Amino acid sequence: MYKEFLSISEMAKLRHMTAETLRHYDRIGLIKPHRIDATTGYRYYSIHQYEVLGTIRELKEIGLSLEEIRTFLVERNLEKSLSIIESHQTKLQRKIKQLVRIESSLQLKTTYLKRIAEEGKTPQPNVRYIEERYFLTTHDEVADDIELSYATIEIEKLLELHVSLVAGSFLGLLFDVDSQIQAGAAPTSILMAQTAFPNDYPEMNLIRVPAGYYVCLRHFGQVWDRTQSLKQAKDYLEKNEMRIDGKAIQMVEVDVSVTDRLDESLFEIQIPIAFKRAVQI
Repeated sequence: MYKEFLSISEMAKLRHMTAETLRHYDRIGLIKPHRIDATTGYRYYSIHQYEVLGTIRELKEIGLSLEEIRTFLVERNLEKSLSIIESHQTKLQRKIKQLVRIESSLQLKTTYLKRIAEEGKTPQPNVRYIEERYFLTTHDEVADDIELSYATIEIEKLLELHVSLVAGSFLGLLFDVDSQIQAGAAPTSILMAQTAFPNDYPEMNLIRVPAGYYVCLRHFGQVWDRTQSLKQAKDYLEKNEMRIDGKAIQMVEVDVSVTDRLDESLFEIQIPIAFKRAVQI
């Protein structure tokens, strides 16, 4: 038999929520029982309040806080409802855009880590074709860990409206190979963060790295301790009649966000090349 008034447990069960949730809504003035028994103190809700609870649930799903919902439920009208819904639609669109960026970055990171796992850790030079990439940068040169830390903060400021570094944006260092090999040379580099969304950033903060062939070499250990790896890569170039065709990139592949073991800290040095003669890749 249908009845107009339901106990708090009956309404909670009907709306697939807990009785404590209804009590909380009552305490904050979001929705109060239709009546409270003066003798027992039992709360009773009208079946007509079922739809109000449905509205609360829907508004929570689109991101409104309980305080915003409470305001929304007071003196509702078409203009007020439309304004609130449109405002949160805009917020949701921004959130969706951000999540797309995060998913894209994580997909790229997953691809990198899977390739590392499949290829193993043997740091042998190899030639690989890499598609065009864009990097975000402040163009400031760094030469030690302290400068690198502050440069990372500046990169994060540029990225913060779109996707965090933790979410998977890839850091890299741009540098000149020959100057790094010279005895006593300071290991200066420009810090960059790879982005799949170059149109979202000022052109002055972007570096475009064209597609092409690169000699790639794994480098384990400290970020600046790369001289021996570079010499190994140069020997490989000379042996295979290749020449350096631009600045090299040292991509961070496995860092403290993935492992706290120094022996697993991994970079990939990518040196753009041109062939001295026609070769079969």
